[in-house]
Amino acid sequence: MPSRSGHRVDILVQRQLDTISTGNGAYLETFLRVIKRAELRTRIVFAPRHSFGNRPWAGIHPRIGALIDEVVWPKTLKIGRLYWSLSLHVWMRFFIRALKAVLIKLGFDILIPSYLGRPLDRSDENAVVKVSNEDAGDITIAEYSSMGPVLDRLTTATRRGVLMHDLLSDRGKIWRDKGTSPDLYEISFEGEAEWCRSAELMIYASANELAKFEPAVPGSKSVWLRPEPPVYDETKSTGTPRVLYLGTTHAGNTDALEHFLADIWPLVLSRKPDLEFWIAGSVGKTLTDEERAQPGVKVLGRVERLEDVGGADSIGIAPTRLATGISIKVAEYLMLDMTCVAYPLAVQGFKSALNELVLLPETPEAFADAIVTLAEDHSMRSESAATSRKEAERVLDNQEVVDFLHAALPDR
Repeated sequence: MPSRSGHRVDILVQRQLDTISTGNGAYLETFLRVIKRAELRTRIVFAPRHSFGNRPWAGIHPRIGALIDEVVWPKTLKIGRLYWSLSLHVWMRFFIRALKAVLIKLGFDILIPSYLGRPLDRSDENAVVKVSNEDAGDITIAEYSSMGPVLDRLTTATRRGVLMHDLLSDRGKIWRDKGTSPDLYEISFEGEAEWCRSAELMIYASANELAKFEPAVPGSKSVWLRPEPPVYDETKSTGTPRVLYLGTTHAGNTDALEHFLADIWPLVLSRKPDLEFWIAGSVGKTLTDEERAQPGVKVLGRVERLEDVGGADSIGIAPTRLATGISIKVAEYLMLDMTCVAYPLAVQGFKSALNELVLLPETPEAFADAIVTLAEDHSMRSESAATSRKEAERVLDNQEVVDFLHAALPDR
């Protein structure tokens, strides 16, 4: 195959990229690896103010940085690995956010708004459009549908696309229907489709969202970006079983963890009182004192090397009740040589690709039964560990996306 290294994919970003421990970080890393596999160059163009969120400095995670050829972040100063905002607006937002955090600790009921899904203001949009129009890549991808309106204003020749991490309109509706405040800027289905009206290419992290949203963007071509986690280092077995939950702080993970501790973990402990439950990731911060005090609960916080908590003795769980997009943790469990127990809702975004690799109980009682069975059967865990990584790599291969990108390139 001839080299395509002269071609470039631009990704327009409106968030920090200093972590990959969240789903959106994992999806982006997967896409960047696919671009690299397709022998294309990558340029990241940040929205100057919006991308900083609530703090005026940001870095790029080394694993993401290793996959990027060029970074453009207007109105910033780079010192070492960090980008510092030169915007007074961003600094004022930081001080207001810090004040709100203090007041919340003092007991005040104050809402800190989420920037997820919030469209760019005109100043940020102008800056991104200026960079893109001065030197556009062969393909320009807006990360998240909320960046889609930028594509409307591109005047240079480029194939325009959107990387859909989540169907944001669905996410807001699901949260509302469950009586939970949405953790994002709310948009209707029709409004989200309007954001994507200029897209010629639609790249979806979730297969079921592709099926639902594809008719709303007529004339575009669609592909499923399988959640292909990185290849982790070898894991080790100690012979002592434990239950593991990987999660960052968002409503879906918080609800799943609360549900597990209230409705499933007590059933497990009644039969396996010495079993431990490890919680990795920032979601552990949301636990109450009572939840932390439950027998066996061990809050690990952020874990840099997931291999250290994976392996044949870890039983990964995904008791998901609020679901949009795709539950990347399920694929990560498998790539970490683990058995996995999940509600069917947690694997809906994979089509049926993982159904044969994951135990899928439908009730809290059946979920507890599956955990106890695995905890008591070392050979069952070991057999699963021996095949889970290899099979996950096979069914989540992204050659289709490589071909999709090649087909979108202009002839040279």
